[in-house]
Amino acid sequence: MKKHKIRETLLAKYTPKPKISFHQYVPTKTKGSTLEDFYNEVYIKSALHGEQSFQNKNAQEIESIMMQNRRLIEAQRSPRR
Repeated sequence: MKKHKIRETLLAKYTPKPKISFHQYVPTKTKGSTLEDFYNEVYIKSALHGEQSFQNKNAQEIESIMMQNRRLIEAQRSPRR
């Protein structure tokens, strides 16, 4: 036998063979994968933000904030000239 054939034979015999594993592909549903999930997340976060904006405020502060918001809404609804 030639030297390179002996080397190839020894390498083939003693080198570990790559293990081949087969896994069945199972698609996983990620959080927020549908548009409905996205809108639900946005709705929940906006509701939490609204609650946090009124915490630690007294009734007069909340009333003034609501009046300012009402003025902004009415200004947007009024016909522009």
